[in-house]
Amino acid sequence: MIHRRKPRLLAIDPGTRHFGIAVFERGELIHYGVKTIKNRTSPHANLKEGRRLVLQLLDDFRPRTLAIERAFFWNNRNAALLNVFVDETVALAERNRMHVVRLAPSTVKKAVCGNGRAKKHEVARVVVARFPELKVFLRQDRKWKDLYHSNMFDAVAIGMTALSLPK
Repeated sequence: MIHRRKPRLLAIDPGTRHFGIAVFERGELIHYGVKTIKNRTSPHANLKEGRRLVLQLLDDFRPRTLAIERAFFWNNRNAALLNVFVDETVALAERNRMHVVRLAPSTVKKAVCGNGRAKKHEVARVVVARFPELKVFLRQDRKWKDLYHSNMFDAVAIGMTALSLPK
């Protein structure tokens, strides 16, 4: 039997304040978390800090593939900033000769939960069923902590979906 080595994959659930990350190697989850964009003094400063964090991840993990969730196209400042952040992240990956997979949120939910309209807590439960080490992040004592960690669960789900796609 021929075992095909799966390259390292970085999955990002983009955000303008926090973004979830997950790193997979040979299909196994090796790193996960949430990055916080600090110094939120202006949209330009946010993008600069987000770019710095993504470059750090690319340098630390040297992934061959980036899986990222597509941003929504709402007509407001935060949505515009999110779209620019996603576009810049994709451009950084392409400059580093990485394969890029952009996934719609409904595609990720359908692949992971079997329902394209699944709620965040449903996605989190499925992720924890596959990666029990993440159970500690599932139920928090504060709502803001649940929202914060949902970024990480979404990133893991994005990675799981990208890994399941045919090559």
